[in-house]
Amino acid sequence: MNTTKILESEIADMKISSLPSRPTAPTAFGGKGYTANEMKAAFDKLPLYIIERFNMLLSDIEGSGEGSLAAAIPTKIADGHTLSQLFLDICDGVFASYLSLGDETLEEMKSRLLDEKESFEERIAYCLTHIADSVIDGSSPSSRNTETGEVLKID
Repeated sequence: MNTTKILESEIADMKISSLPSRPTAPTAFGGKGYTANEMKAAFDKLPLYIIERFNMLLSDIEGSGEGSLAAAIPTKIADGHTLSQLFLDICDGVFASYLSLGDETLEEMKSRLLDEKESFEERIAYCLTHIADSVIDGSSPSSRNTETGEVLKID
């Protein structure tokens, strides 16, 4: 990890309080003779430094390398699995395989539901075709019970 704590010694000369009371006054009167741009730069120095360090911290957190903070946080999904790997799994679409409902993973449930959907679509198509045929020939729609072979009338 590249981020380190910001030390007082790093920012001592960046504090606004370190500026002279009269920054635009001549040096003979206790000023430093700052121009407007130099004053703006002095006021921006500490916040810009903090932003730079904060961005380094974010890079360390979200990084995928071994030096990242996310690589040091275990997830308990599996031995050696880290937060960094979890981020990659989410991006790769593998995350759903970690989730389950009862004894089924989401992938297994999705597969089963797609099979059931296909079966329902086939049954509905069969019924619609059978009803349409009955309407065309003027007969009453019927269906055959697959277990007994008995013809069922629909009135």
